[in-house]
Amino acid sequence: MAQIDWILYLTATTFYALSSIIYIISFVFKKEEKIKFATGTAVAGLLFHSISIALRWIETGHGPYISMYEVLSKYAWFSVIIFLFVQNKYEKLKVAGFIIMPASLLMMAVGSTYSRDIQMIPASLRSYWLITHVGFASLAFGSILIAVGIAVLYLLKEKRSKDTGDSGAKNLSFYDKLPDIKVMDDLMYRFVASGFLFLTIMIGSGAVWANQTWGRYWGWDPKETWSLITWLVYAALLHSRMVRGWKGNKLATMTIIGFCCVLFTYFGVNYLAGLHSYAQS
Repeated sequence: MAQIDWILYLTATTFYALSSIIYIISFVFKKEEKIKFATGTAVAGLLFHSISIALRWIETGHGPYISMYEVLSKYAWFSVIIFLFVQNKYEKLKVAGFIIMPASLLMMAVGSTYSRDIQMIPASLRSYWLITHVGFASLAFGSILIAVGIAVLYLLKEKRSKDTGDSGAKNLSFYDKLPDIKVMDDLMYRFVASGFLFLTIMIGSGAVWANQTWGRYWGWDPKETWSLITWLVYAALLHSRMVRGWKGNKLATMTIIGFCCVLFTYFGVNYLAGLHSYAQS
């Protein structure tokens, strides 16, 4: 079964690669009609990916949240499925796949370089809080990644509009098919807010779980510390939105900058000594 789930993983990675290429070509050469093929290959990749995760789950007896191979696979899966849901609901955002799919492909590619050896969950960590904690962590990552995709599109459309001016409206046909910048601003805010909410639940459930396991809610583990830093960054961003009226360019720029903290919290910190240092496995 282990070999089968690995073959399915590689198959999913291949489909994600094809999808990424088509999304990028569609964006660079303004070939919107090709996006449907990119979506189709992304769906096919998600199908193989889902079966791969299910088979490994059956084999290991636990979800994809112990080794770095499993964690990266999980984040890629959540990112793709959230993006496909958003694309189905907001069709004009489908071109954001040129950001989301390559990011998911990168996670799959990096994940494939780590050991696929099966690791059991230590008895001290076997709790229903584990699923809650990692589940909301994945939702937070996926939501913020979608916000980043929208932020990039917002900045590109805004720059294009300024460069061409009203007289160049005919040259904006591709960008005109994107949502209005006010709509993208609102969606960006909504996904950042959703990611912040999921991040809050992740930290809260982790604290409760830690108290049940080690008798303390907070231990200043590197992962805990950087999770708090990331939470504060997005709390400040949302506060600035509500109190100081940050919108548009400021919101988009800070959303992208904040994502750097997300990446370090989710992946970089794993190489530091601590309870979450599973990246070295």
